[in-house]
Amino acid sequence: MKTVPIVMSLDKAYVIPAIATIRSVLDSVSDKNRISFVIFHKELDPFTINVMTSLVNEAGGTIAFMKVQHHFAEYQLANEEMYYALLIPSLMKDSEFVFFLDADLIVTGDILSLIHELPKNKKIGAVRCFFRNTILPDHVPPVMHELTLQTGLKDTRRYFNAGLMLFNMKNITQWDSNLSFQLITKRWEGHAESILNVVFHDSVHFFSARWNFAMTFVFEMAMPFQPDVQDDVDESRKNIQVQHFLFVSKPWHTDHSKLLDVAGCPELTQYLQDYKDILRNTMNDVANRASRFFCGPSWQAMEHYLSPEDKIQLS
Repeated sequence: MKTVPIVMSLDKAYVIPAIATIRSVLDSVSDKNRISFVIFHKELDPFTINVMTSLVNEAGGTIAFMKVQHHFAEYQLANEEMYYALLIPSLMKDSEFVFFLDADLIVTGDILSLIHELPKNKKIGAVRCFFRNTILPDHVPPVMHELTLQTGLKDTRRYFNAGLMLFNMKNITQWDSNLSFQLITKRWEGHAESILNVVFHDSVHFFSARWNFAMTFVFEMAMPFQPDVQDDVDESRKNIQVQHFLFVSKPWHTDHSKLLDVAGCPELTQYLQDYKDILRNTMNDVANRASRFFCGPSWQAMEHYLSPEDKIQLS
C-alpha cells in the first residue's frame, strides 16, 4: 500500500500544538514508515520549518511543507487556513487514502486501523459532531443546529467534526473538488467543515466517538446524547483514542480557567494537565532545537565544553 499522507493546516500560532499532535501520532501508529506528514500553510518561515522538520525526523517521522495560499487568492478569506482541507481532493489525488488532522489533538490509538474500517464505497470517514448530537434543555437555543440548517442540510445529526477525517481518494471526483470551492462564497461559519459536510453528506462513514472525542464531554454528566449515540460515547470515554481539545478545553483559550472552575471532573482535570505537560515539554524541545539552529556551530562548540549535568539542564 502507498504511503498515507496526514495533512494538517497551520499558521504560526499553532506550531507548538501541531508538533505535539504529530509526535503523539508517531508514538501510537503501528508503522511509521506508512505515514508522512504534509503541512498546508502560507506563512511558516524557513527557521520554523527547519525546527519542525528536525523534531519530527527525530521522532521517526517525515514531513513536507506546501504553501497553498495562492489557491484562495480570489476569495479574500479572513481565516484562510480554516479552508485548506478543501485542497485535499485536488492536491493529494495520487494517494489512496489521506488523513486530515486538526492541530489540537493528542492521538493515542493507531489511526492506520481506521483505513480497514472505512467501507470501500464511502468517500470520507469521520466522527459525528458531539454538539449536534446532544439533547439540549428547552431554554438553550440550538445554535449549532440552526447554523447547520443554513447550509441546506436537513439531518443535523449526521454532521461530522473535521478534526479527524479520512479521505478515500479513489472515490472522490473532480466534481467534489469543484463544488467545494464553489461553496466558499457562502461564507458559512463552519468554514471547510461545513462545506465538506455538504459535499460528502451522502457518502460519509461514521467512526466511533473514541476517534475524535471532544474533551469537554469527558464528564459523564456534561450533557445527554441522542439514544443511538449515547452508548458509543459512554464506551468511548473508557477508551479514548483521539483526544480533541475543542473550544474552552484548549489551555490557551481565554475562558479555559472557567472550564476548570465548573467542570468538577477529576478525569477531565487530569486529561487537561497531561495535555499541558505535553505542550510544556514540546516548548522545551522547540526552544532547545531553535537555539541549535539559530546559533549553529557556536552552539555545538560551547556544548562540547559543558558537563553532563549542564547538558541535562539544556535538554
